[in-house]
Amino acid sequence: MVQTVYNDNDFLAVIAQRKRILGVFFAVTAAYVAFCIGWLIYYMGLPYADQMQALPKWMVGVASVLYVLFLFPYMGIKYHRVNSYYKMLYTFSEGIKGEEKCYFAYFAEKEVQKESMELVSCIFKIWNKRKQEWMEREVYFDIEKEWPDLEQGDFVHYVVQSNFLIRYEVLQRKALTAAELGEDDADYEDDKGLEENVEQTEEGETV
Repeated sequence: MVQTVYNDNDFLAVIAQRKRILGVFFAVTAAYVAFCIGWLIYYMGLPYADQMQALPKWMVGVASVLYVLFLFPYMGIKYHRVNSYYKMLYTFSEGIKGEEKCYFAYFAEKEVQKESMELVSCIFKIWNKRKQEWMEREVYFDIEKEWPDLEQGDFVHYVVQSNFLIRYEVLQRKALTAAELGEDDADYEDDKGLEENVEQTEEGETV
């Protein structure tokens, strides 16, 4: 059975989230500009050398600091992450995809971040007839998605885009043993602990 990691609902959801973030940004920016214009009009209406001239300067200065404090985490972090995810899903729908049939070996925990996403590596193996040895294929998987139903030795037909796993199908369960793959069963058992690290919390958020 073909398992799809990303679907149209993911793309529609990120589009809606991106629009909401931009809506808040434009609303706050409009309020900030209106606030500054209001104080500018007030300042221009004051008599020369009026003692109240310092007030609009202070108010605009404070508003500017608050606006920058809002702008950096909201647009620089939140919007950047959502926009990167949007671009990635758009690429998944339009870009050229690659596919292979390999044997799944193990999950690898690595310090990998791509497109502002936290990832885990899925390691597949394919036999190189010329060199007479196993060659590894590393594929990225988004840990916020449902954990892939893969076991060591499974013969898998998978599709990738920008080295992200987007679709897979297990053609044969346990087609090869760990020894045949040149792997250690104990090492694979340790790697299975990665799945526990991304289980849902009580609040329903990914750890």
